[in-house]
Amino acid sequence: MQKYLTLADGTQWIGTAFGDRSIEGAGQLVFNTGMTGYQETVTDPSYLNQLIAFTAPLIGNYGIDPTVNQAATLGTQAVIVHELTTFSDHYTSRQTFDNFLTIHHVPGLQGIDTRELTIHLRQTGTQAAILSNQPILNFDAKFASLPLKALTPQSLPVALPKPTQPHIVVIDFGEKTAITTALIKRGCQVSILPATSSLKHIQAYQPDGILLSNGPGDPQQYPAALPLIRQLANRYPLAGICLGHQLLARAFGAKTYQLTFGHHGLNHPVKDLATGQVWMTAQNHDFAVDPASVTTTPLQITTIELNDGSVEGLRLPGRPVMSVQFHPEAHPGPLEAGQFFDQFIQMLHHQEVSANA
Repeated sequence: MQKYLTLADGTQWIGTAFGDRSIEGAGQLVFNTGMTGYQETVTDPSYLNQLIAFTAPLIGNYGIDPTVNQAATLGTQAVIVHELTTFSDHYTSRQTFDNFLTIHHVPGLQGIDTRELTIHLRQTGTQAAILSNQPILNFDAKFASLPLKALTPQSLPVALPKPTQPHIVVIDFGEKTAITTALIKRGCQVSILPATSSLKHIQAYQPDGILLSNGPGDPQQYPAALPLIRQLANRYPLAGICLGHQLLARAFGAKTYQLTFGHHGLNHPVKDLATGQVWMTAQNHDFAVDPASVTTTPLQITTIELNDGSVEGLRLPGRPVMSVQFHPEAHPGPLEAGQFFDQFIQMLHHQEVSANA
């Protein structure tokens, strides 16, 4: 069965359907340059209502391992690949990628030149796209007729009163499971609360620290979260990841902007401005913090992306508050940036010592 990928500028690619063949999808089209990690990518809530084009030429060869999903549901609208394997060969595999997408009602397109598609997006920028079962005559009308998906909140209850180990409350804007896992592996107890939580509700959990999670979309769409973030930053050690980093910046007066084609991959070099150390990082974002706007805020830039100089980290001098644009939990990606979690936990302990002094 044929399927049609149509971009807002009128360009079109025709390929073969896989996944849920009856479904059509519309959203923003982005490309991901990771050579591995397709399962973690399509289950990442940050890809809500996006079509993901993988630049790696062969996808699906090691199948699906149910233990590495980053969320219970798939928010992506469609998956585009050059070649999909018809079988998988790995001891952890329980099903094929094709079957996985079918079960989760996500359509796919294979057999197109994804290199040509990626070059086109790099030249024109991220744009709206539709994966349809028939050629499209009216792009705007078709786009408006296709439903968008809603974010499915995660939940991880915790017993009260306050536990003895460090207790982190994660404010869930679209949290990846790997973030929670990274904290638990470091001896923390974690509660995941919705982004609509009030300060009073959060305080009832008696947290030692707060983490603002990653999530989908434009940070300008979250104005209601900014007063809460300022309140939390004044009361607790606080860290932000990806969208959480952008919202922290906006909460203290910085601006954000849309990148031309976003950062979606596993090999982005990030430099620590204090030490000169460079880490290879996993990234997945379409928006970034405006560096010029940071100069008018109390925030300081701590790390930058070496390819384009974009802001990759912030701190709030005088307070145990920090954030990073990249994904320190990786999954997929290099693990060296995981030291971010160690720094966050050290910040918690330092705050506790200071409070008891």
